[in-house]
Parts: sequence; C-alpha cells; structure tokens
Amino acid sequence: MKSAGAKFLALFLISTMVLSSIAYFTGGREDEGVEESLVTENQTIDFLDVGGRLVNEPFSSIHDALRMTPEGVEMAVYVDIEAISETPAGPFIRSQLQMEGLGIDILDSLYGANTTHMYFATFEESNDSFLLMTTFEPKIVRFNFISRQYGNYKVLQRMDTGHSNVLGSPTIFGPQKNVLAALDLIEGVNTNMSYARYETVLLEAPRAEYQRVTDNITFADQFYIGMTPGDNSTLVRTTIYLKPEPKVVEKIESLGANSTERGFDEYNITRTNDLMVVSIRSTPINVISETYQ
Repeated sequence: MKSAGAKFLALFLISTMVLSSIAYFTGGREDEGVEESLVTENQTIDFLDVGGRLVNEPFSSIHDALRMTPEGVEMAVYVDIEAISETPAGPFIRSQLQMEGLGIDILDSLYGANTTHMYFATFEESNDSFLLMTTFEPKIVRFNFISRQYGNYKVLQRMDTGHSNVLGSPTIFGPQKNVLAALDLIEGVNTNMSYARYETVLLEAPRAEYQRVTDNITFADQFYIGMTPGDNSTLVRTTIYLKPEPKVVEKIESLGANSTERGFDEYNITRTNDLMVVSIRSTPINVISETYQ
C-alpha cells in the first residue's frame, strides 16, 4: 500500500518553512468577517474563545470519519492512540505510523497537545490532497491564524502551515477545499461522502483501535485491516478483501490450514459473494508477522 502519511509530513515541514502568504477563502457559504489572531510564545487560546460553532461529531471509528470525508478517498487510517497505548500492539502501531510519516510526535507538535485519536485520508485527485482529523488534550490553540466565518464555523487559516483548521471533536486540518467540504458534509449541504465508496467492506468490519482501508492496491479491489486486543494478551486482526485475486485466496486458505500448528487460537475465513473476511487471533508477534496477501 502507498505510504500516505509521508505526504503529510512533507507538506507540513515544507509549508512551515516556505509559507509567505495566506490564501483567500472560496466557497458559497463564507461570510465577510475576517479576524487575525497572533499567539505569542507560551500563550494559548481555549477552543471556546476562538468563537463559532465547534465540530461535535461521532469519532470512534473509521466509519465515523469517512462519513465526514468528501468523496475521492484512496486510503484512510484511523487510530485510537489512547487505547492502543495500553495494548501489546501499541509499540508496533506507533512504529508503523512513524515509518509512514504520521508519528505521534508529529501529530502532537501540530497543536502542542497530546493526540488521543487520529484519522488521516488521502485523495486520488492529487498527490498532495489529504484530510487529517484528531482529538487532543488540552483543547487549546497555540498557533497564529486568520479566521473567517463559514456558515456557523470559524475556519482558521494557519500562518505556520498555510492549511486550514476547524476546531472541535474532531478538529479538522488540511487544504482549505477539503476542510470546507467536510463541513458541508457535517451540515448536510452535501451528501457525497467517502464512506459510500467503502461501505460494502466496512459493513463487515468490527470495531477496532487500528483501522485502515484502501483501494490503492493490486491484490483486491479494496482491502481493510483492523487490529484490536483479544483475551489473554492476544491480538485480533481482521482483514477484508473485496474481489481478491485468486492467488491471494489460495495463499490465505493455505495459511489457515496449518494455523493451529503455528500457534494461532483462531483463524476464521469467510467467503460471501465478492468478499473474503479473515479473522485471526494469537500472540501479537504471530499476528503482526502473518502475511495478508
């Protein structure tokens, strides 16, 4: 799968160094009021003091996040960082995010706060189109911005990265166009969400602290992977394939045939129409090391 997080890291670092101007807003629902806020070193602004409506939407799964994401997503990942920190898979997931350019330290530095949940999506339209949603504590603003009204929300054009922020739960960050499109979905102005694209796969996906879905692959039309803690310090991994390649089906079935001898407590493979759902449970090292293609 393509490493999408690296795009975000590059965008954040490059834009911070070379940003020289603030883009103007476009869109049919913006109002005229423009306010500039300069936050001095060690100064913070509480969410409520920024003004405008705060985002207040369900954000406990990749399903929730994709319902707030405009159409066109080719890869999305959701992580309950707070929850995985207490699990055996936590170090692996943190390392995976770090390798992809989505390290927790990078996310924390974006707001100067502790990130508790994150969602990151890339769009097929271009290499630099993305959307980041996070929750973090404390709920404060440490960056300089220019704010403009968009409907009932304050959209903050950041002076450090050039990208836009809307505060709340979750806080939304990304190119202005994507942030405004997310607000239109939240307010019901637009209904063309990315969830619809992956609904067939996600309807089979159980709740998990780590979730990823993509169609930017070659071994299936779409692919989902989720990981969550199991009983007795085990790890459960669910993988879901839409129209998998025959060689992938053969490989997975051969792995399942001798899974007990290899130390797996569960290795369930279900095939229905165009879907193959695989749920495995074992020690974290067994599950993490097991191939899915």
